[in-house]
Amino acid sequence: MNKHEPLLPQRSFQKGRLFAFIALLIATVWFASPSIHHVNANMSAVGPDDPHIHYVGRWDDSVPDTYRGYWAGTSFTTAFTGGSVRLRLGTPYGPAGSDLYTSIDGEPFQLYKNAYGTVNLTPEPLSSGNHTLTVVTRNIRDVIVFKGLLLDEGAQTIAPPKRDRLIEFIGDSITVGYKTPNVSIESYAWLTGEQLNADHTQIAYTGICLVDGISCNGLPPSGMSEQYFKLETLDYAQSPAWDTAKSVPDVVVINIGTNDARANIDSHTFQATYVEFLEKLRQIYPRTQLVVLLPLNGYMNKESREAATIRQKAGDQKLHIIATNGWLSEAAGDYTDQLHPSAQGNIKMAERLTQELKTTLGW
Repeated sequence: MNKHEPLLPQRSFQKGRLFAFIALLIATVWFASPSIHHVNANMSAVGPDDPHIHYVGRWDDSVPDTYRGYWAGTSFTTAFTGGSVRLRLGTPYGPAGSDLYTSIDGEPFQLYKNAYGTVNLTPEPLSSGNHTLTVVTRNIRDVIVFKGLLLDEGAQTIAPPKRDRLIEFIGDSITVGYKTPNVSIESYAWLTGEQLNADHTQIAYTGICLVDGISCNGLPPSGMSEQYFKLETLDYAQSPAWDTAKSVPDVVVINIGTNDARANIDSHTFQATYVEFLEKLRQIYPRTQLVVLLPLNGYMNKESREAATIRQKAGDQKLHIIATNGWLSEAAGDYTDQLHPSAQGNIKMAERLTQELKTTLGW
């Protein structure tokens, strides 16, 4: 199987044959349209390897003219001159594109459903001057197949505003932002990173457990203690290892255990796996602050706390524990289904976590 061919278990999102045929026909007409070539001929092409494009998250840059970004909330930011910008995108799943959010000059994010081909982000030209652009994947199976940008003729990219810190959030559906309308950009992880003015990424997957070797929620039997060290998500059976030296976070926030508890994973097995996971994280990130966020509603709280305490007693002085009890209330509308935070709940969670991180880390 090609490493870019997704594994789609019971929760597959494959389209029907008729839809695929129509989408393929549309894509063929789109790319064959003379008007597209005419527009491109009068614009400046920017490749994905442009030094002024800042990537956050897990990107495969092994093919110079096509970068692929995996996991929900993966993003890039750049700045540019001129009055217009277009994305050049490939298709991750045959004729199907991905759902992406874009924001120009810090304005509210705009959703582009099933985006592929040449996507015009500025149907109404911008004012003259410098502009910023951020592009983000919406959900766990949305992959950016990024082939570059098209700018006005003579325009160019410039360095985007720089953030001094990187926070990585590890988790499950709660960290993904599952069941919120805007998923990744509405999750507590995204909101916390923004409030702290830090780069941030969500290495999280809906339904995943920490423990390996079981089919958690019908997923392939790879828990986060294994999948974290892969470039791609659970949808890719042959995912290569992630080169952790590419992007070393200042802080890693781990919020996992809810699915393990609901799958009745043995508590001793979970705790032992968590200790090993924290050991591995410390080995690859010797200077990174690690934060064990105890899951909402008490799921595996005792085991998570004990795993962190074991590592602290072993001498890990950059490991911290943050409890979440009392943060959200079902009666107040902070949950969608007694398990997943609502949009309001994610906002509340982000506000609490932001303050806790500032206090804990001295920021």
